[in-house]
Amino acid sequence: MALELFLIWYFIIGSLLANGVPHFVFGAAGKIFKSPFGQKSQPRVNILWGLFNFVLATIIAIGLVMLNLYDSYALPAMLIGFWLMVLMFGVGIKGFLNEPK
Repeated sequence: MALELFLIWYFIIGSLLANGVPHFVFGAAGKIFKSPFGQKSQPRVNILWGLFNFVLATIIAIGLVMLNLYDSYALPAMLIGFWLMVLMFGVGIKGFLNEPK
């Protein structure tokens, strides 16, 4: 079976969900954490960025389901996106923390 183009969207959904977790958690804990808006983003910025990732992933998922763009490979594609983002974050965590090395 040929790779369906819409599976890329499920990969993106998984990546967005995984990316939102550290931003939301660090923000909720009141910690300064790197975000796309700066090296030392305030907790509120990170909470909003995490929520933006969650909302965008949800909107894309709803759109794909409404268009009946899913099959048995949708969940694996989403999980691969999720776990690759988690792996990237885990390997590069020191670059995201604003603590002395």
